[in-house]
Amino acid sequence: GAGKTTVGLQFLMEGAERGEKGLILSVSQNVHELEIIAGSHDIDLSRVTVRTVGLEVEDREEQYALDTNEADLSELLRDIYRVIEEEAPDRLVFDSLLELRLLSPNAVFYRREILRLKRYLIRRKVCALILDHMDQSVLDRQIEGVAHGVIQMSSETPRLGNTHRQILVKKFRGHAFVEGYHDFKIVKGGLEVFPRVIPRELPPCQIGPTLGTGDQAFDDMLGGGLEFGSTTLIAGQSGTGKSTLSTLFAVTAARRGVKTGMFLFEERPEVYRERSRALGMDVGQQEKEGNLFFHHFDAAEVSAGEFSQIVLSRVEADDLGLVVIDSLSGYLNSLPDKDNVISQIHALLQFLSRRGTIGLVTMAQHGLLGEEPRSEIDLSFIADSVVLLRHFQKDDDIRRTIAVMKKRHSAHQHRIKNLIIGPGRVSIADFSSAFTLTDGPDQRVGD
Repeated sequence: GAGKTTVGLQFLMEGAERGEKGLILSVSQNVHELEIIAGSHDIDLSRVTVRTVGLEVEDREEQYALDTNEADLSELLRDIYRVIEEEAPDRLVFDSLLELRLLSPNAVFYRREILRLKRYLIRRKVCALILDHMDQSVLDRQIEGVAHGVIQMSSETPRLGNTHRQILVKKFRGHAFVEGYHDFKIVKGGLEVFPRVIPRELPPCQIGPTLGTGDQAFDDMLGGGLEFGSTTLIAGQSGTGKSTLSTLFAVTAARRGVKTGMFLFEERPEVYRERSRALGMDVGQQEKEGNLFFHHFDAAEVSAGEFSQIVLSRVEADDLGLVVIDSLSGYLNSLPDKDNVISQIHALLQFLSRRGTIGLVTMAQHGLLGEEPRSEIDLSFIADSVVLLRHFQKDDDIRRTIAVMKKRHSAHQHRIKNLIIGPGRVSIADFSSAFTLTDGPDQRVGD
């Protein structure tokens, strides 16, 4: 289920587009099964030659009928060579080595025959993709040492969501390649691979000017605002105002002509729009003007690699100056391999920084009112700046606080202040102020 046969068909179709003759030679699947797989991808199997050996196949004059449970391996191999000789392909997909390995009397015989097959294909100048079924109990190092290239495909199905598939180029003699695991998914037509993000592919940029919020008190806390080419983490418990603050930055940036993308994992865009409008931040207007857009994800349905590539494609296509990710918490909790996801998100944010884009990420912390906030995962290392939000009880009111805990690129205030979120406005006030939800200047955000 990792996609071996699918990538084999995709390999042959690419050759057909170039006018090369393709042959799929199968020991493990019959023609009907291959036609079903090809049909599911709208692949025209008539564009390549399909031959099977080692299977009982009827009504096909060109097929060979051998019982692999009884046939001698040497005879099976002779038939394999005969088919290749007859068809003279430019590209070959052989499916699969598992049957040959199981029929081999010992490892020495198996390795000798693999070397023989390799030399034969080289002499005939055939580009061959050899498929094999692997698991941890049967690790075949014989073919890995003989082959010019080794590609490993794996899949893992979580309790919730889509199967997570990854591809790894373990070796490719004489060629430079991107090491490490890359996420991919099987789509109609073949594989869609999402190469892992490598920040060093971009030269580091100079930290640019700052982006303010339109609220002078908040900008003062941040030492003027957020620098282009930096990353900021907004962390806090549920209801402390993380999404509100990120929207404040997004709307302010969009009003100033900075292209902004908001990538959401929790709130739906329609809910986000209505809530923001009630706070005096009309994101809908900025959407109409083309300065801001939403992209909502189902956290259980998208891998970290796919998410990163979607973000980067929008950054390049729309020349985004601000990227908001709200929030990482739900996304991380929906995926089985959290460490891998954090590493990929870190690489994505570093790439954005090198490009001169502001990255703004929110993260929820555990704990309700009166409980000690806690985080299962420490994400502070991914950010240049960290804004921490809290809430507390004051008489019969629930108050919010805000503090800038870290800022690498400029001096910032080290004071804790009130964060006021009320109808039509978001404001910052000193504790000494009598500012409440109903008092204070009626100033709309960004004015």
